[in-house]
Amino acid sequence: MKKDFFVRIKTSYQSLSPSEKKVGDFVLKNAHEVMSMTMADLASRCGVSDATALRFSRRLGYRGWLELKVALIRSLPETEEPKTKKNALDFDYKDLFTDIIGKSKAALDDTLMVFNGNDMDAAVKTIRKARRILIVGSGTSGPVANDLYNRLFRLDLFCHIETDGLLQVMHASLLTPEDILFVISQSGEAESILRVAEVARKNGTPIITITGSRLSGLAKLSDYIFLSVCHEANPETMTARIAQHAIVHAVYQSLEHSMRDISRVNEERIWDAFFPTK
Repeated sequence: MKKDFFVRIKTSYQSLSPSEKKVGDFVLKNAHEVMSMTMADLASRCGVSDATALRFSRRLGYRGWLELKVALIRSLPETEEPKTKKNALDFDYKDLFTDIIGKSKAALDDTLMVFNGNDMDAAVKTIRKARRILIVGSGTSGPVANDLYNRLFRLDLFCHIETDGLLQVMHASLLTPEDILFVISQSGEAESILRVAEVARKNGTPIITITGSRLSGLAKLSDYIFLSVCHEANPETMTARIAQHAIVHAVYQSLEHSMRDISRVNEERIWDAFFPTK
C-alpha cells in the first residue's frame, strides 16, 4: 500500500527506544538515500549498532533489512519535491499557516490509510450492547474525550467522562464485562491511563482506544484500536488532535447510522428543548 512504510514508522515511533528513534528519524528525512544503503551503512550514519538497525526493522513488523527496503521503495513517491531553505529572520505568517495545514492534511491522510472498517463495525456493535461507557482521556486528549462524550450522550447512550487520574481508576474498578472503557491517549504510555486500562482488563471490560502508537502499552491492552497518525517530536500536538477528532466523528456517525431511528428522535427532542413548538 502506498506510504504504508512511513505510516508504520509514525504509528510505532513513540514506542521505539531512543536509539531506534534515531534510525526512524534518519529514514524519514533521508528516504531516497536509505534506498541504496546497506544495514551497516544505515547503522553507521545513525550512530547505532547493526543490531539496533535490525531491531528497528523487526519492530516495524518486517522480518529483516531486505524486506524493510522493499517496503520503503514501494512507498516512495515517484518524485521528491525540492525543499527551499529560508533565512530564520524571513518569518512569513502565510508560510506558517501553510505548514500547519500541510501537517494536518498529512495526519488525516495517514490516519485514513490505517483505518479499518471492520474494526469500526465491531466497535459500534460492542458500544451498542454496552450497559455503560466510561470515557477517559489524558493530557491534550482530554478535550477530545469531552467531544466524544458530547456526541455519545446525544444518542442517549449511558456514558460518563472522567479526566481526573484517581477518579478514572475508581470508576474503572466498578466496570464489568457488560460495560466499555473508551480511552483516548496519543502516546498510549501515560502511567495513569495504563493503570485504568489494566484495571478494566482485569474486570473483563472491553477496551476501545484512540492512540498514536500501535506498539504502546495501551494498544496492547485494548480490544479495538483506532490509530491517529502523527509524526512530530511532541505526540500531543494539534495535528494529533485533528486526527483524533476525525476518528471521534467517524465513531459518532457510524453509531448514528446504526441507530438512525433513535438518533433522529433524540435530535428532535434536543432541538425542541431549545426551541419549543407552540
